[in-house]
Amino acid sequence: MRTFIDGENFRHRIVDVLLEAGLIGTSEQPFEFDIRTLIDGAVGRPVQEINYYTSHVQLPTFDIPDELRERIESIKQTSQYWTEGLTRRQVQVIEGGILKVHTSARCMHCHKSTLTLQEKGVDVRLATDIVLAATLEEMDEIIVASSDTDMLPALDVAKRANTKIIYLHFEDELNHAIAAMADESIAYTRQHIIDCFNSQNG
Repeated sequence: MRTFIDGENFRHRIVDVLLEAGLIGTSEQPFEFDIRTLIDGAVGRPVQEINYYTSHVQLPTFDIPDELRERIESIKQTSQYWTEGLTRRQVQVIEGGILKVHTSARCMHCHKSTLTLQEKGVDVRLATDIVLAATLEEMDEIIVASSDTDMLPALDVAKRANTKIIYLHFEDELNHAIAAMADESIAYTRQHIIDCFNSQNG
């Protein structure tokens, strides 16, 4: 059984809960977190293989404001600390996309563009690997931790290949279309996240 995690969204949920509970001070604070224990606890049994999909943080070659450059460097450092922790716990980290600076369209009123950070490629890589696992590897069962409807075509292929789909989602983020496609839906909760954090950092 293999787990496919949309990494950035998964991490954001964890960070949001820990911030709300006052267990970390900022969203960029480095901290240890055992995702494997969280998933095993939610699913109710040990998970053999976990694939965590994330993005490579790319600095632009053109000039950007110092504040944005410092933010990107901070994101890179936090991401490196986080992925090193995952790797120590035998979670396979897959850089399936790129997080880079994107220039927005010009404003209709002021005619100025703004610089934003945009992630590209993760969903495509995650969906492709789900299809390959179900068809070429003929896996009997997969866990999908993504609530993005872009996953639906890949899940449809997996279902047609007779692969059991377990949809793992945060308690407040059930996607009904994905739940309807899946064979089973399991929620991980705020308390799951808090207990997992406290077990390592208490």
